[in-house]
Amino acid sequence: MKVVTCEIAWHNKEPVYSLDFQHSCDGRTHRLATAGVDTTVRLWRVDMGPDGKAVVEFLSNLARHTKAVNVVRFSPNGELLASGGDDAAILLWKLNDSKEPEQVPVFQEDEDAQLNKESWSVVKTLRGHIEDVYDISWTRDGNFMVSGSVDNTAIMWDINKGQKLCMLNDHKSYVQGVTWDPLGQYVATLSCDRVMRVYSTHTKKKACCISKMSSGTPAEGEVKQYRMFHDDSMRSFFRRLSFTPDGSFLLAPAGCVEVGENIMNTTYIFSRKGLKRPIAHLPCPSKATLAVRCCPVYFELRTKKGEDGSVQALPSVFQLPYRMVFAVASEDSIFLYDTQQTLPFGLVSNIHYHTLSDLTWSRDGSFLAVSSTDGYCSFLSFSPGELGTPLKEPPTLEVFVPNSGVEKKGKKTSAGRTSSPVSQPSSSAPTPTTQTSLGKDASPVPLSSVTPPEEKKSTPSAKSKPQPRRITLNTLEGWGKPTTPKATAPSAPQTPTSGSTSAPSTPEPRAAPLTSSNSSKTQPRIIPLTPSTPKVLNSANTPGPTTPKGTTTPKGPTPRRVSLTPVASRSACSLFRTPSSTEKAKHERPSPPSDPVCQPPECKRPKTSDPPANDSVTQA
Repeated sequence: MKVVTCEIAWHNKEPVYSLDFQHSCDGRTHRLATAGVDTTVRLWRVDMGPDGKAVVEFLSNLARHTKAVNVVRFSPNGELLASGGDDAAILLWKLNDSKEPEQVPVFQEDEDAQLNKESWSVVKTLRGHIEDVYDISWTRDGNFMVSGSVDNTAIMWDINKGQKLCMLNDHKSYVQGVTWDPLGQYVATLSCDRVMRVYSTHTKKKACCISKMSSGTPAEGEVKQYRMFHDDSMRSFFRRLSFTPDGSFLLAPAGCVEVGENIMNTTYIFSRKGLKRPIAHLPCPSKATLAVRCCPVYFELRTKKGEDGSVQALPSVFQLPYRMVFAVASEDSIFLYDTQQTLPFGLVSNIHYHTLSDLTWSRDGSFLAVSSTDGYCSFLSFSPGELGTPLKEPPTLEVFVPNSGVEKKGKKTSAGRTSSPVSQPSSSAPTPTTQTSLGKDASPVPLSSVTPPEEKKSTPSAKSKPQPRRITLNTLEGWGKPTTPKATAPSAPQTPTSGSTSAPSTPEPRAAPLTSSNSSKTQPRIIPLTPSTPKVLNSANTPGPTTPKGTTTPKGPTPRRVSLTPVASRSACSLFRTPSSTEKAKHERPSPPSDPVCQPPECKRPKTSDPPANDSVTQA
């Protein structure tokens, strides 16, 4: 293993917040993307030099963000590059086939444009967050994505349609890390509210919450509950958690364990079979951990020669038929682990002057790159066979494809494959108070009963698929009359069906759907945000007293759809609170806007069931 810190002004010596290797199909070119405070995304080519160290060459400067860029992630097939920043937007970039540079001289200086050896352009813009985007994670097939933001939410996206699947808004503070299970069943988020939440991608509901753990056993008498994760005083913006490539384990940084009177920094390991509590932890003596990234290569188990000359495999702690290698970044160090032993097999420290921010592995495992807020990046290079012998046939994974339709439809289709981890508690969970303890002699330590039972949704409209309804101005007037009897409220949306069936395929460009769900292929379903919504949904297909058709069916042009938005009950300024100095001021990051004139209204911060109307995709 060789380490080199390249003397390159990666982002004009501004802090570098993220980096990611492209895992292209050819595997010959190591293309690296970096993101920084200078609002740009830059692409580099990384090669192995004659001395075994990394050699970096500049490729392109992508200037479209208006504020600092916090995260960059290539799609698994390497075709798209996603970038998220303080401007609350997620941009999807794609390499142009033609060598001509992108015609956007407004966004970047002429000198930078002339230096570009590649041309990348924005193909989609995902808008849904209202504050800084901190982390991004793709699905294994590249069709979906999850993002975490300072607005306390995580959003699951359908990339092909450019729409939101759902918004996860359970966190009470910044969502600083997100990861999507390689098998497709779970999404995990980690926030500085000191809670890790695991969601089912099928039901879009919480599978479990992890926040507290007991420091003793009932047999010892005193059982004390303590918080498992650091609060917002941590010196990093990020808590980048990760599943292992086979999905068998979830690795979560920013952990803290009470050992007597002391608090030890650690990284937790959760088994897929029981995500309610960790099965082990990896202590970090000095600083808090902030990122975990797994090497994409599977390795054969390490072996030893017996006395008779036979080759024997060393015991594996996690009882796996192969080895997986992963790196853990603390504020100032990098620890290298594998799944066969408890102790790290590598440690790199004191290579940067400021806090580390991100990690990434190359496709073949020959490079591990790390970024730092001191404005520089370092590379750990490994010679062939140094990490181990690559597995000839990687394990095949059965991937679950999330439901891309409306949450209220298709709940019972594949319930058998999405069993909640709540019903599978871990039978061997050693107490996390022993350093690097993965042993079997420790007694199980239960988590506090924070995990709610999985909720069952009522699905009034799951049995039938009616035509998408139009809401006309006359319908709104009928809802708005205070003297209208309750019996007529469900029947009001029934009357414009003749108008909606006559022209369902020609929606007006001014239509403003209130949901960004992906179930309806012709028109989005409109759900009014009024107290009578349940009645309308339950009786959408039931016959009832109808009003005269002449009064509700307008003649002439197609009636315009009007979105119903609640009146903001409090000032829009209350949505935004200036981030504490422990977060933003450390690296002089631009703070969120405080001028109420430029802030979005209250209605743009939706709940999970009511996505906003303006979540759209801007085609580049």
